[in-house]
Amino acid sequence: MADLIEFSTPVLNDFYRFAVYTHQLVSPDGIAYPRCFIVIKNEYNVIVYFTKLHRLVGVYEGSVYRPLSSDAREKMIYVTQMLNYILFDHKHVYRIDHVFRITKDMLLAFFMDYALKEKKAGGHRSSQDVEKCIIAVTGFFSRLCRKYSGYTAIRRSELYSDKKVFTRYGRQRIVSVPDFQVPIIPEPKEIFRDIPTKVFQILMNLAVRYEPDIAFAMALQAFAGLRPGEVMNVRQESSPKGPGIKLTWRGKKLIRADIDLTHEYAMRSDAVPCGSIKKERTAHVYPPFLGVFERMYLLHKERLAGMPYEREYCPMFVNSRGMAMTYDIYYSRFVSLVTDRLRPLLLGHEDPECRIYGQMLCENTLGPHVLRHWFSVQLALRGEDVAQLQFWRGDRSPESSFRYLQDKGDLIRELEATNELLASTLMKEGENLFES
Repeated sequence: MADLIEFSTPVLNDFYRFAVYTHQLVSPDGIAYPRCFIVIKNEYNVIVYFTKLHRLVGVYEGSVYRPLSSDAREKMIYVTQMLNYILFDHKHVYRIDHVFRITKDMLLAFFMDYALKEKKAGGHRSSQDVEKCIIAVTGFFSRLCRKYSGYTAIRRSELYSDKKVFTRYGRQRIVSVPDFQVPIIPEPKEIFRDIPTKVFQILMNLAVRYEPDIAFAMALQAFAGLRPGEVMNVRQESSPKGPGIKLTWRGKKLIRADIDLTHEYAMRSDAVPCGSIKKERTAHVYPPFLGVFERMYLLHKERLAGMPYEREYCPMFVNSRGMAMTYDIYYSRFVSLVTDRLRPLLLGHEDPECRIYGQMLCENTLGPHVLRHWFSVQLALRGEDVAQLQFWRGDRSPESSFRYLQDKGDLIRELEATNELLASTLMKEGENLFES
């Protein structure tokens, strides 16, 4: 009965909402990791109650271990959306005030609304989003039923149905799948992230001139395929946690550059998270880009030499206070570079392709993910297969890499003529600044 009290909630009113609270912790050896909780907030966005519901959101179930960096935040978001829909948004319909009283019909209504309701930004959710939501919420109630059998209005047998499947070896096995079938509105998922190489060259030149603090961050994305959040985790060579970048030379020629993303360390003394590493690994600069990468790195080191920064963390990218730059700041400065510098220049450019792309920027927002996309396109054009794309991009599965090979013919026709000019054109502005 004590456990039941732990999972009870205070009297709910129309101003309360379930939410996910994330707290950043740091281990004794400096590794940063998040811990998430399901809380109740009032109309002022202030936490009024910490629930115990996070214990029912599983991570790494079926394993005898759980990585320190494992995070159930995404699953908790789906669960809180469900709780808000049933207990708050439709309280006058269902007239219940406790998670134990939720029924299967209520869950189905939530899933239908989640799948069919238009998002705030327009469009509808993809089949993958709907499937992840159903799996997370069903798993939550499965654990709730297992722990409090006899108290819940829903039974685990209502949540799943058995399905026969065949393994890769041709053997038949029975698996349990969520017993919900929800209609969706299929829409083509189009993300504006394509960038012609000639525009990419202009963008990098503008970064060296007008946003030198983030120019090398952009280089890490474009030449090593890092994600924006991963870039903000890069440390200097002199870091007490080990060099963030390792350069290998043959004489005076750079032949290899490795970026340490094996652990997500705390990057600031105030414990503010700077970005996340999606796949912990050692990333590598793609060999054809080593020359231009070296030039960008030297420019950045010249700039860092005159800037204060927290020596115990040695972040590669720092703000005006000498603390590690965060993903949000990097993102906003990149968007400002595109909006204030790149777009006006393209709109008045003599090249008609550049002018058309400038017009497209008036209708679409270009984020830093475009640089990783450009990197992936270059790999596909240079003949890399799915396995190599997955390796250089740092993907957990080959699906993300495979799509770059599906339209390879169109990419080749569009971009192959510009690659040979990359190094000389890209760094013209940077060389002038470096020499001065």
